[in-house]
Amino acid sequence: MRVLHSISRLPSPALSLLLRVSRQLGASLDLEEVLQTAIESAVGALDLDTGAIYLLDGEDLVLGATTPPLPPGFPEALRRAPLDGHPHVRRCLREREPLSLEDWKPDELTESERAVCAARGLRSLLFVPVLAAKDAVGAFIVGTVGRVRKFGEGDADLCHALSHEIGLALANAQLFESLQRSHEELERAYDATIEGWSLALEMRDDETQGHALRVADLAVELGHEVGIPPEGLVHLRRGSLLHDIGKMVVPDAILHKPGPLNEEEWAVMRRHPENGRDFLKKVAYLEPALDIPYAHHERWDGTGYPRGLKGQEIPLAARAFAVADAFDALTSDRPYRSAWTEKAALDYVREHAGTHYDPAVVAALVRLRGGAEREPAKTVEA
Repeated sequence: MRVLHSISRLPSPALSLLLRVSRQLGASLDLEEVLQTAIESAVGALDLDTGAIYLLDGEDLVLGATTPPLPPGFPEALRRAPLDGHPHVRRCLREREPLSLEDWKPDELTESERAVCAARGLRSLLFVPVLAAKDAVGAFIVGTVGRVRKFGEGDADLCHALSHEIGLALANAQLFESLQRSHEELERAYDATIEGWSLALEMRDDETQGHALRVADLAVELGHEVGIPPEGLVHLRRGSLLHDIGKMVVPDAILHKPGPLNEEEWAVMRRHPENGRDFLKKVAYLEPALDIPYAHHERWDGTGYPRGLKGQEIPLAARAFAVADAFDALTSDRPYRSAWTEKAALDYVREHAGTHYDPAVVAALVRLRGGAEREPAKTVEA
């Protein structure tokens, strides 16, 4: 075993190769792709046969990627192993220098190291630290299969350069992955808050428990059926849950009045879509979900409120929600009536297609709930 120290400058061909490797590593921020590119690049650049890259997790080595792919039956125990069982890796990490074994002998390796060599058929080996800034974050082990290879100073230079490039790409990918996880956790927290608001709105408005969640689920189904893209479905769901948030400022005397509302009271009630718009547009995260709170009382024939929008002037998300809301309301028990059957509710929305509701969205509901022969999904102009 010997430590390979860099004592010369890289020749032009090696610099060109390193530049190509750098471009390949920079082409992705996906951690798995970066690890796979890294080990394939290292094996190719050093003109070797096989390799594996490991990440350091405390006192453990965790297998990140290999080339060629692992054979069937590769021991699971070798995918994560204590660093103590791999002293050559430990030394290269400690000294920040690559180590080489040009023709390993059994007494030079621990049992764990011999198991790796036997599983991959390795003969000549390089152990190279992966450095991010000055920190060792992992190592790659590359080598030959069935042949002996002598390593020189040029290999050391290339190992040092590869270590730097791989470490930089790995640090970027891990940072990106960490940011993604943080973003997803924040989104889950926001969505849990939205569901909490939705439940509070139901309790204040004496809505049937679970109505908002059911409507949101059905609205998303309808949205998908009529061609709303996945990113739009996320906002559709949020808007569905918060469709009546504008009622927060409607006085209880009007909201819970047992009899019919007078003209002035209706004027207050009909402002709740605009109230919802004014509330949500101040929250940048929820602004893309505004279409439903602002437009869910518009009607296909233009007789709705607050703007009297007609036909495809009404946002598609609001059209999908309106049908879902009516269907769930009709098929749920209310204090003043029992739930309708699904057939009766479908008949109702079909009767009002072209007046209250978008006919294409009604047709989508029939396909989803009516048991009719399945038709291809249609994209409806937004």
